[in-house]
Amino acid sequence: MFAGRYLWWMLMGIGIFMFAALSLDYITWLTIQLSGCGDMAGACEPTLRLISSVLKPACIWTAIGMLFMTTLLRLHTLSLIWFWGPVVAAWFVASMPILLFLAADAAALTRPATLAALPVALLFLVAFIAYLMLALEESDTLPLAASVPLRFTLRLTAVYGALAGAAFMPELSRVGGTLLDMPALSVLIAVAQPYLQTALTLGTGSMAPAYAVLAAFIAALAASLLPHAAPQPSRSAIMLRRLRR
Repeated sequence: MFAGRYLWWMLMGIGIFMFAALSLDYITWLTIQLSGCGDMAGACEPTLRLISSVLKPACIWTAIGMLFMTTLLRLHTLSLIWFWGPVVAAWFVASMPILLFLAADAAALTRPATLAALPVALLFLVAFIAYLMLALEESDTLPLAASVPLRFTLRLTAVYGALAGAAFMPELSRVGGTLLDMPALSVLIAVAQPYLQTALTLGTGSMAPAYAVLAAFIAALAASLLPHAAPQPSRSAIMLRRLRR
C-alpha cells in the first residue's frame, strides 16, 4: 500500500472512530427527539440498544481493524512486515484499553489526568503511523535502514515500547488468560508484570525512562529521513562489472 492510499485509509479509519466517539450520542438524542418515543416508558429502549450496543461497537472495532490492517499492508509494501508487524501488533494491543475508553467518553481526552495516563505504547504507535504516511518508497534507500547504528536504535527502542506496553497494561493478564482459556497464564503475567515494570523504569517507578526512549525513537525516525550517503559497491561487484565489459 503506497503512501497516498495509506493516508486515505488511515484518515477513513480515524474518521469512523471519531464519528462513533463524538457523533453517535448526538444522533441517538436526535433520534429519540424526532421519534417521540420518550413519551412512553420503555419505548426508546430498542433504539438505544441498537445504537449503543450494536452500531457504536461495530463502528469502533471497524475503525480499529481498519487502522491495524492498513498499517500492516503499508509495512508489507515497504518489506518491513517481519520485524515491525509484531511490534505494531503489540502497540495496538497495549493501546486498545485507552482507545475503547476514549470511544466511550471522548471528552476525557481534554482532561489532564487522561492525557497523563496515555500509555507509552500509544505514543510509539502514533509516531510510527505518522512516519509511515510519508512517501518513503520514493527515496533511493530502504526505509528505516539508513545505517546500522540507526537501524539498531530504532529496533531497540521499538522493542522497549512493546515491552512497556505489555508491562503497563493492567488488563493483559485477564485478557491473556481469557482468550487462551489458561488461568495459569493470567497468574504468570500478573506476577511477571511488576518485575518488568521495575526493569523498564530502572527501578525508579517513574515513566521518565520510557519517555526518554520514546524521544530517542522519534529522533531516530527523523534521522532516518535525512539524506545519507549511498553505500559503496563491494569489490566483487566491481570485478563483476569489469568482466561483463
